[in-house]
Amino acid sequence: MNSTDTITLPEAYDAMRVFLERLRQREGGTSEELERLIGALKWADGTPVDPAAWQDWLLAVEVAKSRRAS
Repeated sequence: MNSTDTITLPEAYDAMRVFLERLRQREGGTSEELERLIGALKWADGTPVDPAAWQDWLLAVEVAKSRRAS
């Protein structure tokens, strides 16, 4: 990937979940809190299992975008 590549918000959201899964695997342990978070970030029938997590994700995207614009 380079700086001109783009992905959709759902792809970025899923990338965050994959990142957390890989982090958990690399650390070699299990964190109950991390397991719950990863579970909440999964998709079911085209929507996030936890709709609040999706809303939090969208807010985080807006915050990150506003920081890049500054």
